Amino acid sequence: MRFFSREPALRPADYRRMKVFAWAGDNPQVEIMKTLGYQPVVLEISDILPGLQTGMINMVPSTPFYALIGQFYNHAPYMLDMNWVPIVGAVVITRKAWDAMTPSGQKALRQAGDAAGVELRALSRRENEESVEAMKKRGLKVQPVTPELEAEWRKVAEHAYPMIRGNMVPAELFDEVQRLLKEYRAQAR
Repeated sequence: MRFFSREPALRPADYRRMKVFAWAGDNPQVEIMKTLGYQPVVLEISDILPGLQTGMINMVPSTPFYALIGQFYNHAPYMLDMNWVPIVGAVVITRKAWDAMTPSGQKALRQAGDAAGVELRALSRRENEESVEAMKKRGLKVQPVTPELEAEWRKVAEHAYPMIRGNMVPAELFDEVQRLLKEYRAQAR
């Protein structure tokens, strides 16, 4: 997910002046945005392009692939080159269906899911890179993020953690992810 805007913007404060697309029906996200000082405009996804065209919104968080096919970059020609949040998905199986499977069936489903996840991540990353290059040829201006800017954005994200933990994400899961992230970052150094 990247930020596409009608005008140049780098810092969190730059985006607070903008009218930001927010998904209709995602009230917790809207409340977080308001609490952090942003101006969410709740729209259906089909209203993003008309919203950009009319000035109803002037920033949209989007994947580069979707910004390309949705033609958002024509009206929001600045992209902050920062991976803000991943898009996640899941396969949900009822306990009844899971328990009805044999152990070998459960194992096969897990293995297939793991393999599909690896393949899908690689494809998605390649599509996003290709989309950015295609949009750059058509006038997209990519705004690089320095380590200083990344630290500024990280502070904004961390400020939202108390609003996410236990509300949008179960507390135990949130804490586990934070622990694993801390370990990963320590190893990466």
